Amino acid sequence: MMRPFTLSLLALLAGAAPAMAQSAPSFPSSGPFGHIDDAAAQRGFAVYESACSACHSLGALHYRDLEGLGLTSAQVAGIASGIKLADGSLATPDSPFKPAAVPASAFGGALPPDLSSIAAQRPGGAAYIYAVLTGYTPAPAGLAIMPGHYYNSAYPGGQIAMPPPLHDGAVTYADGTSPTTAQEAADVAEFLTWAADPTLTIRHEIGLRALIFFGFLFLVALAVKRRAWSAQS
Repeated sequence: MMRPFTLSLLALLAGAAPAMAQSAPSFPSSGPFGHIDDAAAQRGFAVYESACSACHSLGALHYRDLEGLGLTSAQVAGIASGIKLADGSLATPDSPFKPAAVPASAFGGALPPDLSSIAAQRPGGAAYIYAVLTGYTPAPAGLAIMPGHYYNSAYPGGQIAMPPPLHDGAVTYADGTSPTTAQEAADVAEFLTWAADPTLTIRHEIGLRALIFFGFLFLVALAVKRRAWSAQS
């Protein structure tokens, strides 16, 4: 069965070279009338499955929710059938995104958080996620890094227990997009923005239409009022 993208088998790589911090791109999902870039979010799902799902769950979502990104039910079923859950069974479209399989002890006691609403919980949303994923740099001279931690210029406190999860070529994009670290970070940030609010595009479209409608009504009411005043004078 054809899949909309090819999932890489690579997971978190503790030995990956640190990614350099990059200026955050302009995310279409930002702003009061932003929308989800479905193509970017689909690529971001591939990145999530490749580099994030081994440790981070998305417990608020089910695989069937991917249809909201433009995938067909057959594509979703094909994706789910290739996912092994924590209990060893294969996922179905009704399965939630698999819970974390790596214990907290693997990261010195730091429990990887569920990412279902991470974009809504962190100020900056997608931009924050992008900054952290591209913020791994060598530690400044004289800074002592705690055991099992890595320096990250965007993470509060500067030290994070998560190894650099992304690297160039970590996933193969079926649409031919070059899988640079920056591109992977931008795509998974867009996907996690959608995960936190799957109805974002629809809500913003309804809001914009409502503003246009009420603006039109205001103009009609203003014209009627002026005509009424003219008739009375």
